[in-house]
Amino acid sequence: MFGKSLLLFVVTALTMLLVILSCRAAAPTATPVPPAPTKAPAATVAPAPAATLAPAPVATTAPAPTPVPVAPTPSVPEAKLAKAVVDLLKKYPNMVLWTEANLPKTVQPKLGGTYRRTAPSVGGNPLVPHWDPRLLASVANGVGFCYGGLLRFAIDRINVESRITPVPLPDAAESWKQLDDLTWEFKLNPNVYWHDRPPVNGRKVTAEDIKYGIEQLRDNSIHRGVFKIISEITIKDPSTITIKTSEPYAHMLKILAGALYVFTAPEMVKEPGGAKTWCVGYGPWKLVKWDPQGGYEMERHPRYHLKGHTGLQLPYMDRIEHFTFSDGATQIAAFVTRKVHNIVAFGADQTIAILDRCTPNGTCQGDIGTQTPAASARILMRLDKAPFNDVRVRRALSMGMDRQAILDTIYQGVGYPSQQVPFDAMGLKLPLLLDQRGPYHQFNPTEAKRLLAEAGYPDGFETTMVIGTSPGPGITIPETIQFQWKENLKVRVQFEPKESLAFSKTLFDKTYGAMIYAGSTINALDWDSHTYGMMHSKSGSNWAYVNDPEVDRLVEAQRTTFDPVKQRDIYWKIFDLDEKNIYRIDSVARYNLHLYDISLVNATGSNYTWFSDYAQRSLEAVWFKD
Repeated sequence: MFGKSLLLFVVTALTMLLVILSCRAAAPTATPVPPAPTKAPAATVAPAPAATLAPAPVATTAPAPTPVPVAPTPSVPEAKLAKAVVDLLKKYPNMVLWTEANLPKTVQPKLGGTYRRTAPSVGGNPLVPHWDPRLLASVANGVGFCYGGLLRFAIDRINVESRITPVPLPDAAESWKQLDDLTWEFKLNPNVYWHDRPPVNGRKVTAEDIKYGIEQLRDNSIHRGVFKIISEITIKDPSTITIKTSEPYAHMLKILAGALYVFTAPEMVKEPGGAKTWCVGYGPWKLVKWDPQGGYEMERHPRYHLKGHTGLQLPYMDRIEHFTFSDGATQIAAFVTRKVHNIVAFGADQTIAILDRCTPNGTCQGDIGTQTPAASARILMRLDKAPFNDVRVRRALSMGMDRQAILDTIYQGVGYPSQQVPFDAMGLKLPLLLDQRGPYHQFNPTEAKRLLAEAGYPDGFETTMVIGTSPGPGITIPETIQFQWKENLKVRVQFEPKESLAFSKTLFDKTYGAMIYAGSTINALDWDSHTYGMMHSKSGSNWAYVNDPEVDRLVEAQRTTFDPVKQRDIYWKIFDLDEKNIYRIDSVARYNLHLYDISLVNATGSNYTWFSDYAQRSLEAVWFKD
């Protein structure tokens, strides 16, 4: 009898355990998964030793419970560089990986000099469309030089802790603390002054100015989807403001330090043409000349409020001059002959051509970094319309794209497949390479055609794609994809080219009819903008029409989760959903190959940016050699 009772107890316990495990299985996403299994081989990943993993930064020490049950920490793939990058570093010792670009903190900076810069990339659009920070989706051409925010990021050879994930630093606020789960207090620097030009004429920056700037970002900017979580901004006294959120928010400091989240003077709203007409800020340099069809010039802000690592007032350089060039060859010649101090190459062949010209003379140096998720190109689709509301179609399009061929042809192998969830948020030091990605990122036209036929498109279909008109790989890549889809899947794509401003408006207003090739979206350095901001069904910057309750649940959870390990696990779940359901079709991204003149000290890129673009504010801490 005892034996039978024991057997009954064991069977009952096992049954209950199976029920519990089945309840813990992830809920299905809103997008149906086809019953037929894919034939594409699954990517293999190798677990990395703990010492190679970058610790996720803690946004705040105040704990807040996550509403989402978190599964055990996933196996994290090893950090790998593409072979072409390894070979490039071996051949050119004056090129370094950004994590190895170190500088002793005892080095004394030197004041003075003029920094001559060119467009962020060879062949890139060098023009500044306007100066209104509320409407800018890129910092490429000077916003970081003249504007300031509440906090800031600095990415240079001294701030080594910002190499993997940027760490918020003081700007208009000199200190801060979290009062409770919903409330942050910021002490303002009393020595912050607007630039000495009308309509502010160098007056002191007030708490009212800062409150106005944050409210503008929340209520009247293209970034309002990110800032809607701010429910109240209160001026406690002339040197103190408090910010209250509608729910616990783990990313508050990173948001407020974002390169695009800067403030124009309130008086500019009343000026003819508004803030678009001029950069009036309190950043390290003030705008003194601007040609909307060409370049600009800036001078050192004499009352700038920040100091460098030795106590010397920033910025170290006196002047910035931005030049435009009619073509890439002229731009390269200007760098090689030292008429400009920086250049960003598109691929290995271009970089090698430049290095072969400047290395023998010892006039150049450089580093290799990665793209931000914003510049990690992708194809957005109308997920609310056929045929893109069928996951089988999206998977087929993804598998019908030969990403490795694109990487080898356009970037000479110095690249990787695009990744929309920030890789450092997932505990990675580097983005995943193609062999580390899921089955729907592998080139498999046979399975892709089977999925299309199953979805009702055995002969493919016709569709359209909005593309930008800037020169360079931004055009070449979608053309290559267009050819591959036609050859492999019989999918015929008609391009709808648009110039820069019209393209941005089409993207931000979500008025594209079928697809849009987004080589860049919102240039933010925080994880929330790339998950909640880009994927939540109610977010103003969800330009990809993602509408999945499971995604909403997870991107909401990463906002309210302060524990870095639990937060990392949530990002992996978001990444896995994106891999499986192909809400956006990942294209390819290049490593940033940034070259700069040997005379510059303390210039570097990072995991998120190259030195002359997203991190251009960091130029304030760069100086010239004696």
